[in-house]
Amino acid sequence: MLNPPKFITHDPKMLQILKLVRQVAKFSSSLLIIGDSGTGKDLLAKLYHYFSPRRESKFVKVDCVSISKDLIESELFGHEKGAFSGAVVTRIGKFELAGKGSIYLDRVEELPTNIQTKLSRVLQEKVLERLGSNEQIPVNTQIVSSTQNDLASKIKNGKFREDLYFRLSIVPIKIPPLRSRKGDIPILIKHFFDSFSAKYKLEAPKLHPEVLEMLCNYHWPGNVRELENLVERLLISYQHQDEITADQIHLLDETFSEESLDSFADRNLSLTEIEKFYIKKILRKTKGNKTIAANILGINRKTLLEKRRKYDLE
Repeated sequence: MLNPPKFITHDPKMLQILKLVRQVAKFSSSLLIIGDSGTGKDLLAKLYHYFSPRRESKFVKVDCVSISKDLIESELFGHEKGAFSGAVVTRIGKFELAGKGSIYLDRVEELPTNIQTKLSRVLQEKVLERLGSNEQIPVNTQIVSSTQNDLASKIKNGKFREDLYFRLSIVPIKIPPLRSRKGDIPILIKHFFDSFSAKYKLEAPKLHPEVLEMLCNYHWPGNVRELENLVERLLISYQHQDEITADQIHLLDETFSEESLDSFADRNLSLTEIEKFYIKKILRKTKGNKTIAANILGINRKTLLEKRRKYDLE
């Protein structure tokens, strides 16, 4: 990794987190990043790798949500030819691929219990065995993992191994949601406008002060990813205008209606109720298209399906 990833922030808490990441990275301890979807966990994982002594080696990401439970063991630890039906060649896993670099386990809470057991053993003994083999392969890989959930409750419910939690969380870091660092919103908007202007070769419009105030007061359930998506839509939709007004924001995205911005506080709605309202509105807006809805929300499709079930939005 030649250049450090950019984490755009002026927030004092976030700056302290970045300082801590830089300080502890030199020890290559296991890092657990806790935070909502879209807060920048992937970016923080890459920063940790960059500031560690392993930055010249590989950074390998594993999305624990998207890999089939039947394939996750092979994906992580590899397999020998003939280890199972369809294993026509020997394949190394992500740990071997990462080598002396870093492996990033995104959404680690989704790992099946049997894989948690094997992973815990690998971290403890520093060796792994490919599926279909008894050969022990040394492991010298830096571990970075992330979760959206409170792992303590999963441990209590028997859904996450306590010993694995302690091995993954030598250094636990919690990223605050965007609504808790509103001072970052204006600089993130400028950053995304600059980025998309260069990508599409368009001049970025200005935002009316009322629009900026509205965006700073919004609760951003999809966090930075949702803000990034909105800025891209604004640039493309209003590329020939000098200034974007509040009416145009409402026209482009009904999420920013008077009801969703001003009346939540008056109605004393909880964040859970606000999230349910918002997801329901986006699903209605996209006519039930879950892929598009997930993109607008700034979450992956599986997370959207989980939230639909949680809020009974079937």
